Amino acid sequence: MISIRKILSLLISRKKTQACADPRLVEFQSVIGYKFRDAALLKHALTHKSCAGQDDPRGLKSNERLEFLGDSFINCLVTEYLYRTHPDKSEGHLSKIKSLVVSRKILGEVAWGLGMGNFLIMSHAEEKSGGRERVSTMSNAFEAIAGAIYLDGGIDPVRKFLEMCLFGRIAGFLEDERNVNYKSKILEMSQRDGLGIPRYVTTEATGPDHAKQFTVKIYIGSVEMGEGSGQSKKIAQQVAAQTAVAGYDKGIIG
Repeated sequence: MISIRKILSLLISRKKTQACADPRLVEFQSVIGYKFRDAALLKHALTHKSCAGQDDPRGLKSNERLEFLGDSFINCLVTEYLYRTHPDKSEGHLSKIKSLVVSRKILGEVAWGLGMGNFLIMSHAEEKSGGRERVSTMSNAFEAIAGAIYLDGGIDPVRKFLEMCLFGRIAGFLEDERNVNYKSKILEMSQRDGLGIPRYVTTEATGPDHAKQFTVKIYIGSVEMGEGSGQSKKIAQQVAAQTAVAGYDKGIIG
């Protein structure tokens, strides 16, 4: 006579086998270099909240909880990696590097490079609105995958996953001009020289609500140091700050 425990074990095993049989999940595991014992975890990690349905208002069926878990381990392992590979960097410098590496922009870019958007499980409406290419969605999925790998195999496979797709690219991210935080840089420069905190003034906002274009000027003291434009005030400020850094380096103020 088969015990209840044996029946439950067979049912769970069958469910895992069915999940493993999904060719898309099999393909994705080869992409990330990790084979799940419980492929249901992988499917959960790839499930966008748009597929969870209105009967799941807390997001328990989507990848949001796994995202929360994975975020913590990514932060921990990136911190460990930077500590070990940059013995000459101060705490402040390491913190700045880590902030960039674990940012939504960078994790989204890494996920995009893995083609993660193609494997996400989402509603037709979300897909039609560009969900498979949305940086925030892919960044969240990347964190969820890390969380799922941890639950399935522990911390070492998560470290290997990050070594495979993230750690080796850190130097390139740091050298990429697009990843420089110019607002932070000009703030450091102005405070270092006793000139106070840069001031940003929005001078113009044009276009319809769905396609606004903002123009921002940056001042250090009473001196106008640059101007920038962008689709958000944040982008415009970053462009203005970049101009200000270039001017500051040329001795326009001081």
